[in-house]
Amino acid sequence: MVRERFPTYLLLFSSLLLAFLLDIYPLALEYRVLRPQFVLLVAIYWVFVLPQSASMTLLFLLGLMQDIVVGVPLGQHALIFVVVAYLCLRSCRRVRHFARWQEALWILCLVALGQAISGWVQSLAGREITGWQFLLPALASASVWPLLSLVMDVLRRYYRIARQI
Repeated sequence: MVRERFPTYLLLFSSLLLAFLLDIYPLALEYRVLRPQFVLLVAIYWVFVLPQSASMTLLFLLGLMQDIVVGVPLGQHALIFVVVAYLCLRSCRRVRHFARWQEALWILCLVALGQAISGWVQSLAGREITGWQFLLPALASASVWPLLSLVMDVLRRYYRIARQI
């Protein structure tokens, strides 16, 4: 059983590792605001593709790991991942039939919700959030989503990982 699912686990963990590396890659201060939320996008992709295998506990632990790596208040990304994954699980059957541009709009809403939660947690920690600039990563994530989902679909088909219903 584990041997049959090895390509699934390998692709899942390697895609999350690459997303972590892209998330912590140093950028100039002007461009950090435009960085897509790669870990969240990859997590959303896998929740859409394998909804019956999505574990809220693993997503919570993934969020805690990202909190430690990025250096934000502990639990911020964990809360974002669990809330966004819950909404993905509730809507995955509908969204599965959307065109890529419609999926990108849905991703814009999900990541914007995640950014709003992040702003809320940051404000509780004493950091002042002003303006709408904190929503720019949602726009960047939505613009990256069609390419990311296309590449992930090609890899998923190459390793013969079927979508779950």
